[in-house]
Amino acid sequence: MASEATVEVAIVGAGPYGLSLAAHLKDRGVSFRIFGKPMQTWREMPQGMHLKSLGFATNIYTPDGRLGFVTYCQERGLESNEPCAIADFARYGVWVQQWVLPELEPIDVVDLSRRGDAFELTLANGRHAAARRVVIAAGITHFAHLPPELAALPQRLASHTSHHRDYAGFAGKDVCVVGGGQSAFEAARLLLEAGARPLLLVRDSKIGFSGKMSAHRSLWAKLRRPQSGLGPGLKNWVLENLPLLAHFVPDRWRVPFVRDHLGPQGAWWLRDRIVGKVPVETNCSIIDAAPRGDGVELQIHEKGVGQRSIVCHHVIAGTGFVVDVDRLSFIDPELRHSISRLERAPALDFRFQSSVPGLYFVGLASSLSFGPLFRFVAGAAFTSRALGYELARHNRRQTDEVASPLSGERVQTAQ
Repeated sequence: MASEATVEVAIVGAGPYGLSLAAHLKDRGVSFRIFGKPMQTWREMPQGMHLKSLGFATNIYTPDGRLGFVTYCQERGLESNEPCAIADFARYGVWVQQWVLPELEPIDVVDLSRRGDAFELTLANGRHAAARRVVIAAGITHFAHLPPELAALPQRLASHTSHHRDYAGFAGKDVCVVGGGQSAFEAARLLLEAGARPLLLVRDSKIGFSGKMSAHRSLWAKLRRPQSGLGPGLKNWVLENLPLLAHFVPDRWRVPFVRDHLGPQGAWWLRDRIVGKVPVETNCSIIDAAPRGDGVELQIHEKGVGQRSIVCHHVIAGTGFVVDVDRLSFIDPELRHSISRLERAPALDFRFQSSVPGLYFVGLASSLSFGPLFRFVAGAAFTSRALGYELARHNRRQTDEVASPLSGERVQTAQ
């Protein structure tokens, strides 16, 4: 089937990063198409879950900044700081899309390949699209990480927190939840509320929770621990306000920093819902897992104690996400294999471009190249401005003077 007219940019994914970038491209007059069901991952999360991030740092970043999440919540009498409901953020994202990007095409891309000096995209309805440049804004959906000890089990026995839309089906069952971070704690809480018997298995010696930031702080406290979209602290403030800095740090230092900074812990408001209500086993590592009857038997190594077994009906892994280009199965294998890697993630230049000219990655997929800011929605603010500028430079339809967020210079570009 013949492709439709070639556009300058195709965006694959319609979450916060994809929508924010599309809004900036539209504002700059760049021809584009954006594919994907708007806010799909967020809309499919279990009811009752909340954002770990603060309301002011969780937006669809439009060029004029007028359609912020805080204003949306305040106008509707919703919590606008923390804890904000994920369902409210999902509805907000769809609301922004309907206002700003009604041209969005809510259909999946099932194949992406290179055709000459352009890219060809095959859609789920069999139609084709062509673009000179493509931005992969696939979010976290493809990157759910199951520990290898659990990955071989059937999904009826072991699953990832991202696989669940509700926990009602676990009522009356023993469920082990693996992990010491927000997603594991949220899963344990929701399981308990659904009538299940959750048990948290945590590798560390204790579980931790963030502190609640006081609404009234002294000037000294604000200087010592300035607020940012990643939370309080000078390091977080630098990451948000100098977002390119981490990119130019050598890989051997940046990669472990991305993994370790803002490591596993729960939000402050989860403490009272976990401590004393959900049993927790610390210093535990799973060394093996096998079906047993209608459930699963876990072989656990407990530091200082040794090996023992736990039997339960199901295991849920709140073990995060690991970027792996090979998990993006909609990318043609030949094209996928030509993408240079930083570990399993795409290696990106400071313009978010991969080793394949014209192919860009944003959001979580860019975090190993850019830093921990880009693991969070807050990173979409810089990404949409900077990449919007970069893609406008290559737009061939008009000439306009644009200011580069990357260098601060004003340049005359042929678009």
